[in-house]
Amino acid sequence: MINDSLSVIRERLEMQDAPQEDLTSFLMFKILGATIVKTLNSASQNYPLQVSIAEYFSSYPTGKSSNSGTNQYLFGHLRMKVKYPNSYIHKETIREKFTDLFLKHDVDFEHSKMFSGRFQVVTEDKQQLQHLLQFKNLDALTAHPEMELEFNNEACLFRCSRKSISIEETNNFCELAKTLLTMFN
Repeated sequence: MINDSLSVIRERLEMQDAPQEDLTSFLMFKILGATIVKTLNSASQNYPLQVSIAEYFSSYPTGKSSNSGTNQYLFGHLRMKVKYPNSYIHKETIREKFTDLFLKHDVDFEHSKMFSGRFQVVTEDKQQLQHLLQFKNLDALTAHPEMELEFNNEACLFRCSRKSISIEETNNFCELAKTLLTMFN
């Protein structure tokens, strides 16, 4: 399955094998305690994309028991042309929507109402992030409702969902990567 997924990534995103890169500067990666097992870089210099397969232990409840184990997951790393404030974007839950009524931590974007209604955006500099994203079609990201994205200076780490690697997940990941490349390149 992993080799099939790698073939899809190589073909759809024009990637080639590359040395592993340290992603622990990103909180969404660091807190997982993940280990990178494979890295690919864009074969073309036209876009600065790197795809990594990371392995980590996960567990989630399934009825009266739990499902746990070590699986492999896809992460994308995109080098940005400008510096972004440290920010984290993820699917907004009902609890977070309710909490935001009082605390106002979520950043909303007037030009991207669908995006703002589905994702929570937490940042260290709200005004700078709104300025940098004001002309981006953030609503295009709603096609990926489970995606997570973290800006860290001139880099962006993303994943399509928290699902382990499968052909379907790989195809969804490639679509998200293309959307982000169009948006930020």
